[in-house]
Amino acid sequence: METWGSGDRFGHVPMPDGRVYCSMMANAPIGSRSGLDELRERFARWHGPIPALLNSARKDAVLQHDTYELPSLRSYVSGKVAILGDAAHAMTPNLGQGACQALEDAVTLAAAVDTLGVGAGLEAYDRVRRPRTQMIVRRSRQAGAAAHWTSAALTGLRDAALPLLPNSVFGRSLTPAYTWTI
Repeated sequence: METWGSGDRFGHVPMPDGRVYCSMMANAPIGSRSGLDELRERFARWHGPIPALLNSARKDAVLQHDTYELPSLRSYVSGKVAILGDAAHAMTPNLGQGACQALEDAVTLAAAVDTLGVGAGLEAYDRVRRPRTQMIVRRSRQAGAAAHWTSAALTGLRDAALPLLPNSVFGRSLTPAYTWTI
């Protein structure tokens, strides 16, 4: 589950062992850091169970990282070297596709080199993977953009409109990212 606010969001997922994985994203200057106490204050008036989850968290369990997206590269290959995963197409975590795309890269590269040899295999890897991964980077950016709006008018419109959209709209927009064959 993920809840969107004005410039911030909070997600939580129950784990099989009874723990809960939480993630938060917030508009903030690059390199800024907030401690657990600041997070508790920031989300104190959000709906349950968000404040309770933060109140039960341990300070040593909180990790904070800036998120980045790479600009589209012209190639993932230079000579006999190929880059994969975040080195080629770092993306925001909105679709949960970062590691998935790295695995797809590895399988595609191995199959192409095995089938075509190094030179042609690297060219095939680049030709196949770049359009797909760059599309997923764009979709991830688009999926998260509305979550970080800060305008009261825009967030009000977003919050009113999203529940009215049929599930098929979300399914159609996500299917290309979650559908892959080598």
